[in-house]
Amino acid sequence: MLEALVSVLGNSHFEAWVAGPLVGVIFACIFSALGTAPPSDGRASHLSPQDARERIEDSRDRRERRNSKEVHHHHYHRGGSNSNDDGSSLFIIVGVALLIAMFLFAAFLPQIAFALYCFISGVAMFSMTASLLAWLTGQFNTIDWWRHAIFPFFVSVGCFWVTEQAIQAISPDVVAFAQRLLGNSPLSVAVVISGSFKFFHVLGDRYVHWMMFDMLAFLCIALCAVVTLFQCVYYVALSNTRVSGGTGWQLLTAWTERFSGMGTVIFVSLLLLAGWFLATGGMYRLVHQ
Repeated sequence: MLEALVSVLGNSHFEAWVAGPLVGVIFACIFSALGTAPPSDGRASHLSPQDARERIEDSRDRRERRNSKEVHHHHYHRGGSNSNDDGSSLFIIVGVALLIAMFLFAAFLPQIAFALYCFISGVAMFSMTASLLAWLTGQFNTIDWWRHAIFPFFVSVGCFWVTEQAIQAISPDVVAFAQRLLGNSPLSVAVVISGSFKFFHVLGDRYVHWMMFDMLAFLCIALCAVVTLFQCVYYVALSNTRVSGGTGWQLLTAWTERFSGMGTVIFVSLLLLAGWFLATGGMYRLVHQ
């Protein structure tokens, strides 16, 4: 299935007749207000991000009251006699699932890295395009607008570099070995489980720990890129709300506002630092010193 998806997405006809026009329409809608200068005699030209947020605060509160739902509390009663057995079974299931995840991570590392590269590059280009359009049309009037627009771009560049470190941390021989264990036959549960145990029996505990930290680095990078994307979406939605005040943009601003504060900036920075520490072997050396 993965090979078929990749072949479809990489098909030149698909890119020319479907993906290209679709992306063009999406970006035209997204950047419609960013390509328009704020009215020079209007209040919108002087709005800071905080002002724009306050402008839509009342409508957001009304939506939250309208969408509030009653919370029902259900009480479940279970006997405690099987708690130890349940804990042991859960531990075994989690352990096997982790082994399988690391094995598939090694086998599909090139595809995972390529997908992450594409996603990070898309976020970086999205942020850079939004920043360029906003600068050319005079959208920036406070330092907060610059922070919302420029920070995701620099984080994306950092994610790209850390991803490269994480890829280089896994030996190509290990990736090739995992791919040989999968073979060319269709994936099945039996093949994956058997290949997982053979894979880790050959590698040994220490390399398993190394791979686990490297896989965590990929997770940190992916989460960092997703949060950064939401920061970009918040900035674009807030910019469009500032100019046009559309209800759709107000809703999108309200949904992504949690990613707008300095807390998110600190969280993303720490997440990127953690990914670098994991990818470069710092955590492995700290644990095994």
